[in-house]
Amino acid sequence: MWVVLSKYIIVGLANTLLTMIVIIALTYYGIGLYVANASGYVVGIIFSFILNSVFTFSATLSFTKLLKFLIVCFISYLVNLIAMKVFFLLCPNKMHFAEYRIYLAQFWGMGFYTITGFILNKMWVMK
Repeated sequence: MWVVLSKYIIVGLANTLLTMIVIIALTYYGIGLYVANASGYVVGIIFSFILNSVFTFSATLSFTKLLKFLIVCFISYLVNLIAMKVFFLLCPNKMHFAEYRIYLAQFWGMGFYTITGFILNKMWVMK
Protein backbone atom coordinates (compact mmCIF):
# COMPACT_ATOMS: atom_id res chain seq x y z
CA MET A 1 0.00 0.00 0.00
CA TRP A 2 2.85 2.43 0.78
CA VAL A 3 4.26 1.94 -2.72
CA VAL A 4 0.90 2.78 -4.29
CA LEU A 5 0.49 5.80 -1.99
CA SER A 6 4.01 6.98 -2.89
CA LYS A 7 3.19 6.68 -6.59
CA TYR A 8 -0.06 8.59 -6.02
CA ILE A 9 1.84 11.42 -4.33
CA ILE A 10 4.45 11.52 -7.12
CA VAL A 11 1.70 11.76 -9.74
CA GLY A 12 0.04 14.50 -7.67
CA LEU A 13 3.25 16.52 -7.52
CA ALA A 14 3.83 16.09 -11.26
CA ASN A 15 0.20 17.02 -11.90
CA THR A 16 0.55 20.17 -9.81
CA LEU A 17 3.71 21.19 -11.68
CA LEU A 18 2.13 20.54 -15.10
CA THR A 19 -1.03 22.46 -14.15
CA MET A 20 1.07 25.41 -12.99
CA ILE A 21 3.19 25.36 -16.17
CA VAL A 22 0.10 25.33 -18.40
CA ILE A 23 -1.53 28.21 -16.48
CA ILE A 24 1.64 30.32 -16.51
CA ALA A 25 2.39 29.60 -20.18
CA LEU A 26 -1.13 30.42 -21.35
CA THR A 27 -1.19 33.58 -19.26
CA TYR A 28 2.21 34.57 -20.65
CA TYR A 29 0.90 34.19 -24.21
CA GLY A 30 -2.06 36.46 -23.55
CA ILE A 31 -4.82 34.01 -22.65
CA GLY A 32 -7.14 35.42 -19.98
CA LEU A 33 -6.51 34.41 -16.36
CA TYR A 34 -9.72 32.39 -15.92
CA VAL A 35 -9.44 30.58 -19.25
CA ALA A 36 -5.78 29.81 -18.53
CA ASN A 37 -6.68 28.56 -15.05
CA ALA A 38 -9.52 26.34 -16.29
CA SER A 39 -7.34 25.01 -19.12
CA GLY A 40 -4.54 24.19 -16.69
CA TYR A 41 -6.90 22.28 -14.45
CA VAL A 42 -8.41 20.35 -17.37
CA VAL A 43 -4.93 19.33 -18.55
CA GLY A 44 -3.95 18.45 -14.97
CA ILE A 45 -7.03 16.32 -14.34
CA ILE A 46 -6.60 14.40 -17.60
CA PHE A 47 -2.88 13.92 -16.89
CA SER A 48 -3.64 12.77 -13.35
CA PHE A 49 -6.33 10.34 -14.51
CA ILE A 50 -4.07 8.74 -17.12
CA LEU A 51 -0.99 8.47 -14.91
CA ASN A 52 -2.88 7.28 -11.86
CA SER A 53 -4.68 4.66 -13.95
CA VAL A 54 -1.57 3.32 -15.66
CA PHE A 55 1.28 4.06 -13.23
CA THR A 56 -0.26 4.17 -9.77
CA PHE A 57 -3.07 1.63 -9.84
CA SER A 58 -2.22 -0.43 -12.99
CA ALA A 59 -5.82 -0.11 -14.17
CA THR A 60 -7.19 0.07 -17.68
CA LEU A 61 -8.45 3.39 -18.98
CA SER A 62 -12.17 3.72 -19.56
CA PHE A 63 -14.76 6.45 -19.87
CA THR A 64 -16.62 5.10 -16.83
CA LYS A 65 -13.47 5.35 -14.73
CA LEU A 66 -12.92 8.89 -15.99
CA LEU A 67 -16.42 9.89 -14.87
CA LYS A 68 -15.83 8.29 -11.46
CA PHE A 69 -12.45 10.03 -11.26
CA LEU A 70 -14.11 13.40 -11.90
CA ILE A 71 -16.65 12.68 -9.16
CA VAL A 72 -13.80 11.83 -6.78
CA CYS A 73 -12.03 15.09 -7.69
CA PHE A 74 -15.21 16.99 -6.81
CA ILE A 75 -15.77 15.11 -3.55
CA SER A 76 -12.12 15.57 -2.58
CA TYR A 77 -12.42 19.29 -3.27
CA LEU A 78 -15.48 19.53 -1.01
CA VAL A 79 -13.59 17.67 1.73
CA ASN A 80 -10.73 20.14 1.22
CA LEU A 81 -13.09 23.08 1.76
CA ILE A 82 -14.62 21.51 4.86
CA ALA A 83 -11.17 20.74 6.28
CA MET A 84 -10.09 24.35 5.77
CA LYS A 85 -13.25 25.59 7.49
CA VAL A 86 -12.60 23.27 10.44
CA PHE A 87 -9.00 24.48 10.59
CA PHE A 88 -10.19 28.09 10.86
CA LEU A 89 -12.63 27.12 13.62
CA LEU A 90 -9.95 25.25 15.57
CA CYS A 91 -7.22 27.86 15.07
CA PRO A 92 -8.56 31.29 15.91
CA ASN A 93 -7.09 34.38 14.32
CA LYS A 94 -5.54 35.51 17.63
CA MET A 95 -2.92 32.75 17.70
CA HIS A 96 0.74 33.65 17.34
CA PHE A 97 0.93 32.34 13.75
CA ALA A 98 -2.16 34.24 12.58
CA GLU A 99 -0.43 35.75 9.54
CA TYR A 100 0.32 32.23 8.28
CA ARG A 101 -3.14 30.88 8.99
CA ILE A 102 -4.32 31.02 5.37
CA TYR A 103 -1.32 29.04 4.16
CA LEU A 104 -1.55 26.50 6.96
CA ALA A 105 -5.24 26.02 6.17
CA GLN A 106 -4.35 25.37 2.51
CA PHE A 107 -1.82 22.70 3.47
CA TRP A 108 -4.29 21.17 5.93
CA GLY A 109 -6.99 21.07 3.23
CA MET A 110 -4.59 19.66 0.64
CA GLY A 111 -3.75 16.81 2.98
CA PHE A 112 -7.41 15.90 3.34
CA TYR A 113 -7.90 16.27 -0.43
CA THR A 114 -5.01 13.88 -1.11
CA ILE A 115 -6.09 11.26 1.44
CA THR A 116 -9.73 11.36 0.29
CA GLY A 117 -8.72 11.13 -3.37
CA PHE A 118 -6.37 8.24 -2.73
CA ILE A 119 -8.89 6.18 -0.76
CA LEU A 120 -11.78 6.76 -3.18
CA ASN A 121 -9.62 6.15 -6.25
CA LYS A 122 -8.18 2.95 -4.79
CA MET A 123 -11.47 1.55 -3.46
CA TRP A 124 -13.92 2.73 -6.13
CA VAL A 125 -12.52 4.26 -9.32
CA MET A 126 -9.56 2.04 -10.18
CA LYS A 127 -11.03 -1.22 -8.86
